[in-house]
Amino acid sequence: MPPVRKKAKKKTPIFARAAAIFENYTIAGAAGSAVILSLILVVLWAGGYFGMIARAADRAVGGATASAGLEVRRVLLRGAHQTAHAEILNALGPIVGAPMVQVSLKDARASVEALGWVRAAAVTRLLPDTIVVSIREREPAAVWQIDYKLFLIDASGAVITEVNDKVYSSLPLVVGSGAADAAGALLTALRRHEDLARRTFALVRVGDRRWNLRLRNNMEIKLPEAGFEKAVDDIALMHAAHATLDQPLEYIDLRDPERTVMRRRGETGEEKAPALRAGGTGAG
Repeated sequence: MPPVRKKAKKKTPIFARAAAIFENYTIAGAAGSAVILSLILVVLWAGGYFGMIARAADRAVGGATASAGLEVRRVLLRGAHQTAHAEILNALGPIVGAPMVQVSLKDARASVEALGWVRAAAVTRLLPDTIVVSIREREPAAVWQIDYKLFLIDASGAVITEVNDKVYSSLPLVVGSGAADAAGALLTALRRHEDLARRTFALVRVGDRRWNLRLRNNMEIKLPEAGFEKAVDDIALMHAAHATLDQPLEYIDLRDPERTVMRRRGETGEEKAPALRAGGTGAG
């Protein structure tokens, strides 16, 4: 029997082995580089270098735009009638001379809208060197009295500015804690009736739940907690039909939705008013 020969092992070519070794070193090198890069990034972040780089880049951009003439040289104001120009400029801060691209339009608008007279604002860039501020101002609707101080408010109850007792005396007075926030709906209801609004001296908040109207002739109108808008419409209709607000009345009580009670000055008894509330337009 012939001898059995063992199968010889296939030898790996030298170039293939070299390629494998190189590949292994490449992978290890890439992994090591990633670790080193991560460590460098951590060190830069911990040392605050990213912020320094960002600030340096910002200064570079600002310097470039300033060199190109793109810096704020003037501020143009539009719509400011009651708001002092100096007040708006103070709200914007020292932006004159700053690079145009570094002015935050969002922050500038928020600062201007924080001013009492300003209802809304828009801030835009007008190249090459102008910042334009356009505002819509609040319309005074009443004067709010709280803690012996007077504040001008708009129809939504937003405080505009502090005033003295001689300014805006033609506007109704809003009296009571929390009255400014709650007065909007009543002021809107009064605006529908010009004569009643002109006669109204004060809106008095009672128990932080309902209103009394005090007229300039010292008559008092007691409004219900719910549905006071309709009660205001009813009293205006009653006056149009019977000149009720010209009569010598101490008060008109509208708190009961089914009947209206009035009391004349100097009298202790009460009388029922014409049935305008339940009947709509009829007289009784």
